[in-house]
Amino acid sequence: MDVTIVCHTEFGHVINREISYTKNAIDGVSVGVPNLIKLADKYGAKVTFAVMPEVVEHFPKPMKHEIGLHVHPGWTEYDKLGEHWCIGDAYLRDHCKQSINSPGLRNYAYEEQLGMIKAGKDRIEDFFGVEPRSFVSGLWSANNDTIKALIKAGFAYDCSTLLRFRPSVYDWSELKRICLPYHPHQDNYQKRGDLPLLIVPTSQTLLRENVNPEVVPILGLGWLKACFKEYYRQGAPLFNICLHSPCMNDSYFLNNMDSLLWFISKHKVNFKFISEVGDYPEHTVKTSLTPYVLGINRDLIHTFVEKKVLPRRITSWNTNTSH
Repeated sequence: MDVTIVCHTEFGHVINREISYTKNAIDGVSVGVPNLIKLADKYGAKVTFAVMPEVVEHFPKPMKHEIGLHVHPGWTEYDKLGEHWCIGDAYLRDHCKQSINSPGLRNYAYEEQLGMIKAGKDRIEDFFGVEPRSFVSGLWSANNDTIKALIKAGFAYDCSTLLRFRPSVYDWSELKRICLPYHPHQDNYQKRGDLPLLIVPTSQTLLRENVNPEVVPILGLGWLKACFKEYYRQGAPLFNICLHSPCMNDSYFLNNMDSLLWFISKHKVNFKFISEVGDYPEHTVKTSLTPYVLGINRDLIHTFVEKKVLPRRITSWNTNTSH
C-alpha cells in the first residue's frame, strides 16, 4: 500500500483543540511546517505541502519534501473563538480579478479560476524554484471549470475531494466514501474519464470524516487506525491523509499524528509524494465494520453522548453562488 500525506499550509493556531484561522498566527506555517517535517522524517514519510501563495515568505527553505498549490479565493472576515478570522488569500486578492466574494473556487467563472491558479502557481515557482504539480482547492470547492483550468495551467494532480455532504461551495456527492484515484471525465469531474489529471481523494472514515489528526477529538485516534485497517486489509493501493499545518504547532495533535504514523509504519507501506502516485489497477474496497467496532473509544462515545459535531469552518462563511 502507498501512503500519502497532504498538508494544507495556512496561517493559524490551535485554541481548545480547534484551529483558529487568524492571519497574524504565522507560526501555523513557520513552526507547524518544520514540526511536521521532523515528524515525517522520523518515520521516513513524505509530505506534499499544498501552500497558499500568501504564506510563502514564512515557509522554511530549503525543502526536500514536495510543494503544491493551495488556493483560497475571496476575502471573508468574522469573529470566532474570540479572534478575528480572515478567510482568503491576501496575495491572490491583490493580484487577481475576483468579480464576486466567495470562498468557493467553483463559484467563479472559468477565466477567474484560471487566473487565480496561474497566479498562485507563478508565486510558488518564483519562491521555491520548483513547478508545483499538485493542487488543493480551499473548502474542497471544484467543478468542471476547475479541472479544465488545472490542466490548462499544467497541473497533474488534484487533492480537493471531500466525500461528505453537499453544501453550496463544493459537491462530490456522486462519489462513494471509499474512492481511489481516478482521471475525471471532461463533462463531469465526478465521473471516470481520460483527462490528463489524476484526482486523489482523501481517505474517509466510516462517518465520512477525513483521515486527519484534527478529527481525533471527535472520533478518537482508534477510528483513524480502524480506517487504515479497513483499507489495508482489503488491499487498497492507497491511503491518503490530510491535515492543516497549524495543528502541527500543538502538542495534542502532534502526539496523535506521531501515534498514527507509528502505527501505519508497522505495516508494509510505501510513503510517497502525491506526484509519485500513478494509475492503479481497478480495485474495489467495501465498507468493513469490524475495524470500527474494535476501534470504539472514549472520544467517540463522548461525541455520540453529547451529540457533538465537528466544527465546520464553512457554516459561517459567505457562500455566494453567483456562478
